Amino acid sequence: MRLLLWILIWIVLVLGAAWYLWRKVRVAWRSSRQLGAELLVAERRLGEVREQVEQLQHGSDAAQELAVFGDVGALRAERDAMRQTLGQQRRARAAGKLPGWARRVDS
Repeated sequence: MRLLLWILIWIVLVLGAAWYLWRKVRVAWRSSRQLGAELLVAERRLGEVREQVEQLQHGSDAAQELAVFGDVGALRAERDAMRQTLGQQRRARAAGKLPGWARRVDS
């Protein structure tokens, strides 16, 4: 009788451990399936981005020369013109934001 009791206790322990491990394996399996699905979506997105990058690279075959290798005088003139244009735009935006009493009135 005692032997039968010990055998039943061991069977319950083994079945309990098997049930516990089965739950953990099932959770891990579901997580790995979800991870696989997420990786598939990320791979598709990466493929789309790579295609767009390749299209942009092929679309701009006339690559601009690096500024380091350009004519210094022409580059300086271009920079000065750009600064002047941006300064005018900045001043126009600032003038538009001034209150009525601070605006310049032509007489």
